[in-house]
Amino acid sequence: MILLTTSLLAASLAGQDSPPRLDTQYEASVAHPFGQPNPDAPAELAQFGFFIGEFACVDERFLPDGSSVRFNAIWNGHYFLNGHAIQDQYWAPGFYTSNIRQFDEATGEWKVHFLSEPGYSTGVWSGGLDGDDMVLTRDVQTPNGTAVSRLTFYEITEDGFRWRGQTVAGETITTGWTSDCTRVR
Repeated sequence: MILLTTSLLAASLAGQDSPPRLDTQYEASVAHPFGQPNPDAPAELAQFGFFIGEFACVDERFLPDGSSVRFNAIWNGHYFLNGHAIQDQYWAPGFYTSNIRQFDEATGEWKVHFLSEPGYSTGVWSGGLDGDDMVLTRDVQTPNGTAVSRLTFYEITEDGFRWRGQTVAGETITTGWTSDCTRVR
């Protein structure tokens, strides 16, 4: 898709005296299917480097009645915005998401913009490393007031990672979703 877009843009500029130079060298390509980090990107980009690649996941959602459901999912990540950020995509039965992960040098935090379908939802989490874990949070409204949505990546290795989504309301922490992901490539 990226190569097609670049080719179409170049073709549309044909015949102009000096077409602009397209700087896409760090985007996904045949040689680098997940893109590459841009050397001008913040050094913190490496903190989410574990996400680059394809992952097979086993997820578990915890339901309000105390039961849970397990299912398989796929989570893939690639460098984005010419190697300055990371975009990931997630697919599970009947549910898919995409996140844009970008380090905000002004605040010293990661900003993660979330989108999902079907049934559009969105949100922005922020955070960073807490020891070896990547922890992202955002305030959410619940029927009982305001709580914190906390997303944690942990047990991060070259072979994969684990993830959990929790709601924190005062001293009460409720885990709503977990994902155990193994690198495929």
